[in-house]
Amino acid sequence: MFVVDGQEHLQGVLSLRDLIVSSPDKPIREFMIRDVVTVRPEASAHEVAAVLSKYNLLAVPVVDEEHHLRGIVTVDDALDEVLPDSVKRKLPRPV
Repeated sequence: MFVVDGQEHLQGVLSLRDLIVSSPDKPIREFMIRDVVTVRPEASAHEVAAVLSKYNLLAVPVVDEEHHLRGIVTVDDALDEVLPDSVKRKLPRPV
């Protein structure tokens, strides 16, 4: 989960597990991770895939120059863009 402020600036990230197991009285800012790996909107699919791979992420937030959250790219999205069509045809399709 990505945490943003009132102006949509990315502030941090936390897992659903962390949210569930933390005390209900504990503010999110006390247990979120503030040092978030991000990509820019102009990053290529290969650059995004490299970031996801390097940091072993399932998703990476996309932020602009003012650190506004513009979206996310999931590992599935990135793989779909970088894998050649010949490989994609061989992969089993979800039912």
